[in-house]
Amino acid sequence: MICILCDQPFQPEKLIAKKIRKHPHRIQICPDCRQRITQQVEQRRLAGQTGSTLCHPADPLSSQSPKD
Repeated sequence: MICILCDQPFQPEKLIAKKIRKHPHRIQICPDCRQRITQQVEQRRLAGQTGSTLCHPADPLSSQSPKD
């Protein structure tokens, strides 16, 4: 397998390899990238940044204030 994020080859665990054979359309990432992403998500979660702020900062709709 090749990780879609870092393009490094990796050998998945036996159970994951079986799931990949059954569902080849699923995207797989290496354990290092998975751990890195998990840490970033946990840091955001602890910082209080939840899914409520999905707008991009450069998005003109997210920077407009409500009009009265």
